[in-house]
Amino acid sequence: MVFKKLKARFGGGTTVDTVVHTPVAQPGGVLDGVVEVVGGEFLQRINFLALRLETVVEVESGDNEYCSTTSFAEQRVTGAFELHPGERRSVPFRFGVPWQSPFTTVHGRDLPGVRVGLRTELDIAGSLDKGDLDPVRIEPTRPQQTILAGFERAGCRFLRSDVEKGRVPGAEFGFYQEIEFAPPPDLARGLKEVEVSFLAGPHAMDLLLEGDRRGGFLDAGGDRIVRFTIPYDVLDAHDWAAEMRGHMAELARRRGLFG
Repeated sequence: MVFKKLKARFGGGTTVDTVVHTPVAQPGGVLDGVVEVVGGEFLQRINFLALRLETVVEVESGDNEYCSTTSFAEQRVTGAFELHPGERRSVPFRFGVPWQSPFTTVHGRDLPGVRVGLRTELDIAGSLDKGDLDPVRIEPTRPQQTILAGFERAGCRFLRSDVEKGRVPGAEFGFYQEIEFAPPPDLARGLKEVEVSFLAGPHAMDLLLEGDRRGGFLDAGGDRIVRFTIPYDVLDAHDWAAEMRGHMAELARRRGLFG
């Protein structure tokens, strides 16, 4: 099944079409596809053909905020070769999706604030041509889906998600994804919202919960953070709705730190 055809036109009329056969991938999984290269008007020396996985990151700088595209995984799909005029080459690929890749869709619904794309790069005689950033869809792993479902069963309501620049201990990249929930109604007096981040790996994941507390008399409110590790082999042995409610109640009354 072809999910997306990515097209870019390069120097000398050379054309690269990247076809992704994986409609929806997961962190820790792969994107399968093929790169179709068609020669242009004259003989060209191709040094390499590469694919990059990139995401759009929100950056805060002083009082300003802007978006920047960040590469977080790269794979060369060919070495050097000569491309003759009109020659066609088909290059299959299996692109590994990092465990801490942002996910862009939950339960088949796309997250408007999260964008991940695949960019095709062709090095022609030392001149690097980059194609457009074309979207790919990534869904949460089963452990991530289990935790997100626990928040929903606990009475939380999804608000938004984004990818933010920042260094978190244990994070693979210089950014992290936040999923923001409104708390259950009975906790809303003390907690404005809950932000959830995953630091996933092959056998376990760290879960970071940040609660934006409401202020009150002799209390300025502010953020509170809880962090803990969930091994995948105990995933089905817990009532995650009850556990998440407990952590949210803790967020409403204590101050914490990353680490």
